[in-house]
Amino acid sequence: PSLVGEIFTGILLGPNLASYVPSPISFVMLGEIGLILLVIEAGIDIDLTTLKLIGSRGMLIAIVGSVLPIAIAFVIAIALDPTNIQSAIAAGACFGPTSLGIAMNILRQA
Repeated sequence: PSLVGEIFTGILLGPNLASYVPSPISFVMLGEIGLILLVIEAGIDIDLTTLKLIGSRGMLIAIVGSVLPIAIAFVIAIALDPTNIQSAIAAGACFGPTSLGIAMNILRQA
């Protein structure tokens, strides 16, 4: 899938290998803008009639798909440093939007 290629391209062009990106701060800003647009696109693409048909099963899948990555990241961060709760919360919060981006990309290709 294209998602895997996008991840590998980011790794190759990032500051750890090729250091091709001249200003990483501007790319962080572009990433945040892209995330906002992705959430807006997800809201626009929701078909309410299909959502009513799916009902509680779809809601359960959506909640688990959002909460599970956050909980996993939180638990891993706590396991690495049990004294730093704020960092664990931040790590968990980082995984929530990431799961949305991956889910949107997979649903778009389906």
